[in-house]
Amino acid sequence: MATVLEVAKQFGMAKVRPKRSMLFVIFTAEEKGLLGSRYFAGHPTVPEKAIAADLNLDMFMPIFPLKKLHVQGLEQSTLADDAEAVGAKHHIEIAVDPEPDRNSFIRTDQYSFVQAGIPALAFKFGWTYGSPEYKAWRGWLAQRYHSTDDDLTQPVDFAAAAQFNDYLADLARTVADDPATPHYRASSFFRRFEMER
Repeated sequence: MATVLEVAKQFGMAKVRPKRSMLFVIFTAEEKGLLGSRYFAGHPTVPEKAIAADLNLDMFMPIFPLKKLHVQGLEQSTLADDAEAVGAKHHIEIAVDPEPDRNSFIRTDQYSFVQAGIPALAFKFGWTYGSPEYKAWRGWLAQRYHSTDDDLTQPVDFAAAAQFNDYLADLARTVADDPATPHYRASSFFRRFEMER
C-alpha cells in the first residue's frame, strides 16, 4: 500500500501529467477469492474500455537489493516491451516468473483484470536459485508469511523499495504516454478474454 501511495504522490506532484489518466486502487479480500479486484473489474469507476493496463503489486518483497524483477505475465502481452525497456534504464534485469507451476499469475488481483481482457503484470523482487536473495526469500516464506511474525519488524530494504517505486512510476508513465494500447500477444492463452472485450 505504501508503494501505491508513494507512486500516486509522485504523479500528483509532477509538473507534466501523463497522457492517459491513472487510477490508483487498493483492493481488499484477495485471499477470499479476489473479491475486491473482481468487483472493481466488473464495476469500474471509468468505462471498462478506457482501462488500458493493470500493474499489480502483491508481496513484491523488498527484502534485499533490487537487481532483478520477476514479472508475472511478462510473456503474455506487449507490456513486456515497456517493462524491459524501463528495466534497462533502471539497471534492473526483467525476468519471467521462475516458478510458473505455482500459478501465481492467476491467483492474485491482476487476474480479475486479465479476465476482463485487460493486459496485466505483477512484480516480485527477483533471485537466482541458491543465491543469498533466494535464501532470504525462502526464509521469509518459511518464517513470516501468514504468521504472527509478519509484523512491523520486517527486514525491508528501504533503498531497494524506493528504487522499485521509481521503476514502477517510470513504467506507469511509459505505458500511459504510449499512444499504442497494450494488447495480448497472439500466442497468449489470455488473448481470448481481450477478444471478448
